[in-house]
Amino acid sequence: MLYAGSEFLCFTLDPGIIDDGEYKIQINRSPKFKTDLPLIYNDKFPASRGLRIHAGNTLKDSQGCILVGNSLTYVFTLVDSKKALERVLCAIKEYNICQLTVMSR
Repeated sequence: MLYAGSEFLCFTLDPGIIDDGEYKIQINRSPKFKTDLPLIYNDKFPASRGLRIHAGNTLKDSQGCILVGNSLTYVFTLVDSKKALERVLCAIKEYNICQLTVMSR
């Protein structure tokens, strides 16, 4: 799950390669998706190969990145992923979020 402060933003789905810790976050142009998307990075994942937050429904869509959605079904499928991504982008901009803490569930 993804929060902005104490405000719940959305559910997340990722392939499990993201370690607990502090990450910087910035919005920049994704060459692959040809749109502005959040990029998270730290010493382990430098910005040059950081992890994107993007829309998608299943782990098959993640390509090693973090997917977001408004709900998560029991078969690990995200719902309303594009709407959730819009909310995440707005929250990053509105709250001027530049750092993210990842903690195991």
